[in-house]
Amino acid sequence: MTAENHQDFAEAKTAPQVAIVDDESGVRQTLVRGLERHGFLCRPFRSGVDFLDSLEFEMPDCVVLDLRMPDLDGMEVLNRIPAEAQGIPIILLTSHGEISLAVEAMQNGAVDFVEKPVSIKEFAKKIGGHIDQSVERRRQIEEIRECRTLIDRLTQREREIADQIVFGSSNKEIARVLDISPRTVEVHRANIFRKLEVRNAVEFALTFEKAKFADEGATSTAA
Repeated sequence: MTAENHQDFAEAKTAPQVAIVDDESGVRQTLVRGLERHGFLCRPFRSGVDFLDSLEFEMPDCVVLDLRMPDLDGMEVLNRIPAEAQGIPIILLTSHGEISLAVEAMQNGAVDFVEKPVSIKEFAKKIGGHIDQSVERRRQIEEIRECRTLIDRLTQREREIADQIVFGSSNKEIARVLDISPRTVEVHRANIFRKLEVRNAVEFALTFEKAKFADEGATSTAA
C-alpha cells in the first residue's frame, strides 16, 4: 500500500459517515458524489428497511432520509430508529408541498428538512453543523444512560432512602419516615453512594437528576 493510499485509508476512517436513504438511484448518486467531495464518507441505502438493518452493525454520524419512499416511508423509518441511535441527526429530504409533514417529522426527532433539489455546498455545511451539535447531544444521552444504569443497582429500600436524600432529608428524618434506625439509614446511605460511584450529596443529586431525565424520556416515548 502506497503512502497516498495509507493517507486515503486514514481519512476514510476519520471522515464523518453520512447515511443516504433514498429510493431514487439518481438522488443517491448525486448526494454521494457531492458530499464525498466535501469530506464526508457516504453510505447509500435504497430503502428504509436496508438502512434500519444496517444499524445493527454500525452507526452513522448523520442520516439523510427521503420522506417519500415505497414500502417504508421516511416518517415510518424515523419512528423505528432504535434507542441506541438516539442523538444521531436525521435530515429529511422533501418535495414541494410536504412542509407540513416535514414539520411533523421534526417533532418526532428529525433535526432539519431540506427541499429537493439541494445545493450540495449548502447541504454539506448544514450536515457538518448538525454533526458538530450531535457530538455533545450524544455525550449527554450516554451520560444519562450511565446514570440510569447506576440507579438500577439500588435495592428497593435503597431507592426509598435515595428519594428522601434528594429532598435534603437528614438521616434522622429519613429514619422517622421509614420507621428504621438512623444507623440503618447511615449504612444504606454509604451503600447508595458506593453503588452510584459518588463522593458526596452534590454528586449524588446530579446523578439522580440525570437518571430522572431517562425516566421522563421513556415515559414520553411510551405515550
